[in-house]
Amino acid sequence: MHKDLTLAFNKMIDILKTDERCFGGWHFGSVARNMTDEYSDYDPVFLIDSKGFESFANDIPKLMADISDELLICWAEDFNNNCFKNFCCAIRIGANIHQLDVFMVNNDEQEDWMCKMHLSGCTEDNIIFDRTGETALLLNKGCSVENHVPDTMRAVDTYWFHAVMLVKYFRRGDVFKVLKNIGILFHAHADLLLSKYDTMSWGDRESKVKHCVPVGKQEHLKVYFASADLTALKSAVRKGMKLFESDAAEICKSKGVDCPKLMPGQVIAYFNRSTK
Repeated sequence: MHKDLTLAFNKMIDILKTDERCFGGWHFGSVARNMTDEYSDYDPVFLIDSKGFESFANDIPKLMADISDELLICWAEDFNNNCFKNFCCAIRIGANIHQLDVFMVNNDEQEDWMCKMHLSGCTEDNIIFDRTGETALLLNKGCSVENHVPDTMRAVDTYWFHAVMLVKYFRRGDVFKVLKNIGILFHAHADLLLSKYDTMSWGDRESKVKHCVPVGKQEHLKVYFASADLTALKSAVRKGMKLFESDAAEICKSKGVDCPKLMPGQVIAYFNRSTK
């Protein structure tokens, strides 16, 4: 953690300790899991009085400006609603730019899925401050959410369908459609692996891949990335399809799921002969 970011974070906490709309806060993310390094940032979650929920959100840009030399960006997540909000902020301190997120839980909406997800795995040890005692009461409930492990066969079908779609885009030379659909292959392959290896109830797909999927299998996901050249991208897809076919057969067998045996070979053969 950069020392300037820590100073800014502590300034923010000192301000919020006197804000009657904010009952308290706790660490989420890497800080809560003791997984920080020199590049980490803070992911504080604050319990906010429902009556002041919107006004607190509106005041976040000023708060970020007050604790830094300059607020550059205050980006609201697309999922923000009246239950849960997150604002991703980029602040300048001296010559450096730092990220500092502010997560908000509406005290009257504690049962909302996003609220509970940002309580999952957190305990009193993660409390930053507790002005009213309600933060400790909430964390002591031991909130958790069901981990949304991807569906194996959905990942398989998604992958092979978009592999078929890629043929026409390669033949047209439509590099932007190619890039879009290779992205879908990448995410479907990641979902396939997570359908077996995911053990985390928090974090995005990429974090789950990093922490749950064996390193050797992570290498299978890297083959999809190549320069935006059709020949290089074609080669990447060919490598990816063979790795996906092998991973799918292995994972389906381990889960007792019937994996298509003939279809992948047909798609691979069709792709190869149609995109020479």
